[in-house]
Amino acid sequence: MSTSLPRRQLLLFGLLNLPLSMLMSPTAAMLPAFYLETTAVTAAGLATATLVARLFDGLTDPILGWLSDRSGRRKVWMALGVVLVLLGIWPLFQPPEEAGVAYLVGWYLLVTLGWTAVEIPHSALAAEMSNDYQERSRVVLWRQMLGFLGGLLFMASPMILLGRSGFTDEVFALLAGFIAVALPLGLVLMWRAVPEPSHPSRARPGLRDLLGALSTIAPLRYFLLTQVLFGLATGAVSSLFVIYASFYLGHADAIAKIAMPMTLAMAAGMPLWLQLLKRVDKHRAWALSGVGMIVCLLAVLTLEPGPDSLKPMMALMTGFGFFLGLSSLALPSLLADVVDYDRWKNRKDRAAILFAFQALITKFNQGIGGAIALGIPALYGFTGKGVLEGEAVTGLKLGFVVWPCLLLVPMLLLAWRYPLTRHRQGVLARRLARRIATNPHP
Repeated sequence: MSTSLPRRQLLLFGLLNLPLSMLMSPTAAMLPAFYLETTAVTAAGLATATLVARLFDGLTDPILGWLSDRSGRRKVWMALGVVLVLLGIWPLFQPPEEAGVAYLVGWYLLVTLGWTAVEIPHSALAAEMSNDYQERSRVVLWRQMLGFLGGLLFMASPMILLGRSGFTDEVFALLAGFIAVALPLGLVLMWRAVPEPSHPSRARPGLRDLLGALSTIAPLRYFLLTQVLFGLATGAVSSLFVIYASFYLGHADAIAKIAMPMTLAMAAGMPLWLQLLKRVDKHRAWALSGVGMIVCLLAVLTLEPGPDSLKPMMALMTGFGFFLGLSSLALPSLLADVVDYDRWKNRKDRAAILFAFQALITKFNQGIGGAIALGIPALYGFTGKGVLEGEAVTGLKLGFVVWPCLLLVPMLLLAWRYPLTRHRQGVLARRLARRIATNPHP
């Protein structure tokens, strides 16, 4: 099916991603510094908390994907996820001063479990709305643009709500209230606008498919390996961005001024990337964006602490955000192509399982990548308490710049040689269409 989807349907489908997007990358960027400043949690404690949370995700993400595929339902799992988020968002965003690692881990696990229960079926539904190579990029564009709008609102919330740039208790309280209203509202609107997908294949995935997907889908292994390298790098940057700008460069009161243009560049660049993707294969564009990210990060090393570094840091992080934005458009669309490959080769409908693996990798990257990034400066004596000096500065630079760049180099080489090209996906789509036309119930 290559018919263009109505814009209204795409809008109402993607609108759910606006509040949902506030629960991952923006929260992962801002919560560490917030907990360091307002609770008893230390940098080493943050590294431990993120590691524990990601191990938990390693168990729950594939299971939720399997359940969604097994039931053939998407929306009911999203509704369950919204309920879990509503239960945990206030305690997570409003910790008491004496809160420690156990408090952070407990509430963060609940919220991320809810996020997963919404994100995985929503991503799978995006892949099932069209089987056309370019139309899938359009579906993802709407979803990710609204997600970036949510991220932009998150970053701009201190200025919008209180007229200042710091993420305080009051700001996080208002953000929790907004998410608690917008997330269920977005679910209701999406529920009415987008039908449950039809599943022409009778072969429902069994429990063995959790691991079978990895063993029988070679492009999936290639895709996930490339994403692991990419995500560990971006997870490190996300986890240390606020800490580096605040504790080393001295811009604690200007975080929103740095983060807002970066998030805006991610969103504003997506229509430009979409036009490029009409001419360049998605995997090649992804590799080129990795080169741009490396250049921006290496330039950060030239900045010295003090007010003179604010504008250059804003410019470099804006450039980084522009290049990062391509991944949010290309990765879900690339994985949707892998879903087609699986349907053709293995005759199974495992969209949610595949997107569960991607969600797992995303949170693995945020967690493990963040834990490693936080652990590097911790090894050099950085605690987040007291004056920053000596080897702690070296640790921050290694974690925020050097480690991510070392990961991005092999990532861009792998991305450049990605096997499912535009031509090959087009052949798969035509073969699937002929199979369904001749035998709708294989």
